Amino acid sequence: MNLIANRRPITVSRLLAPLKRILTRLGVGPGHEIRLRSNYRLGDIKVRVSFDRAPIEITLGQDDKKLHLYPETRIDERGKVNRTGNFVIVDPAAKPDRITGFLRLTPRSWVSLGSGDRIQQALFDYPDAVDEEHLVIIQGPESLVFRNLSDAGSTIGRFASDARGTREGAYRRLRDIFGGPIERLPADEALALIEKVNEVMQYEAYRPRSDWGLPGGLVMLPGSLTPILVADLHAQVDNLLTVLSQNAFLDALEDGSAALIILGDAVHCEEDGKLREMDSSMLMMDLIFRLKLRFPLQVFYVRGNHDSFTEDIAKDGVPQGLLWAKELVARRGHAYRKAMEDFYRLLPFVVASTDFLACHAAAPKENVTRDMLVNIHRHPELAIELVNNRQLQPSRPNGYGRGDVKRFRRTLDLQKHTTFVVGHTPLDGDSTMWLNINGIKNHHVLYSARVGQVGVITRIGGVMVPLIYPVDAVTALIKQIKDEPD
Repeated sequence: MNLIANRRPITVSRLLAPLKRILTRLGVGPGHEIRLRSNYRLGDIKVRVSFDRAPIEITLGQDDKKLHLYPETRIDERGKVNRTGNFVIVDPAAKPDRITGFLRLTPRSWVSLGSGDRIQQALFDYPDAVDEEHLVIIQGPESLVFRNLSDAGSTIGRFASDARGTREGAYRRLRDIFGGPIERLPADEALALIEKVNEVMQYEAYRPRSDWGLPGGLVMLPGSLTPILVADLHAQVDNLLTVLSQNAFLDALEDGSAALIILGDAVHCEEDGKLREMDSSMLMMDLIFRLKLRFPLQVFYVRGNHDSFTEDIAKDGVPQGLLWAKELVARRGHAYRKAMEDFYRLLPFVVASTDFLACHAAAPKENVTRDMLVNIHRHPELAIELVNNRQLQPSRPNGYGRGDVKRFRRTLDLQKHTTFVVGHTPLDGDSTMWLNINGIKNHHVLYSARVGQVGVITRIGGVMVPLIYPVDAVTALIKQIKDEPD
């Protein structure tokens, strides 16, 4: 189940362990190859099914649980549907207007379906008849390999229709929220928009007031709100639009049952050759501001280190903080730059609920109190730490560690294994999230700016679940939508 990459030392035993587990479950040999034209009851021998575009229905037990396996696809700017090379496993019984999840099967990887996996149980609500390890699926070079592990049995077969539906409805709703195609707003319209947002921020919900009478640095969300967490979007507008058009995330924002939480650094593209480009950052903030006005009780932005005009914000020698200020003045005027600075000052630094905790970068290394988080304007060193520090490493002796995470959870009266999510520190150039970083249980790093994939963490069935989506060309697809006649 290749959802997350977590950096650990690679040893021969580590490399061989997955292979040993697979061989134990599947046995050796090529297996029996079949053409899947009707239902096939799996016995004790593994079977291979060649790839094609037809989805597969998996039945665990005697019709106890059905799952659907699809080729994963991505939509390009012309509207063409392209296969990614992965497969996804979904629950066809899940309600389309409720946030759900899936498993991803990547090339040369495997997944063991069964109720013994806590995330799978939350995703698929397995009945008692499904064993802890029920069915193993491997994606080989040219075929899918199935091996039943359960006395209750498993069946695979074809089914006629694709019940997943289309996302065009979500694209149209996003277009309506933005007020037209997803394009950078004119200067006067952009100024009016950010000024309205700053008025809302003065009275932002779920934020205890500071001793200055303003919303404090802490957001305490009610447990009834399902979190939708993204971090470090870095001007990748299609990444945010993909999240909003997938699953039932937009439905949940509209019915008030979820909250979109952006963990800072939505600006400043980090792609090679685009470090100086600021148009996409302006568009990203225009989109976030539209969302905030439409869903003031559902959208929250947590401050990151790039949410600043300081000269310290630089990448590969490019002073992105200074360039950001300069471009805002040039394109939208001094009043807009000032309004953006006001927005930054009004931002919270930490968001928490009954079962998760999140900030942009780091757990504090010293004892802090809830009052310090609320009155963070009196503790600038704490604010700097929350948005700048990184995980403890041999090359980073001043980074935070396991004890700091434990203490931070206690500060907010959370359980010792409460999910704690940060962004800020991608561990490689390809992945979008890392679970249990540095061996700290339920402490995850999320980086949602990858080209081609976007990570999100949400709650499903009472469990915080990581999901990764292929990025669709949503900006271009929304632009192609025509206004409906009155």
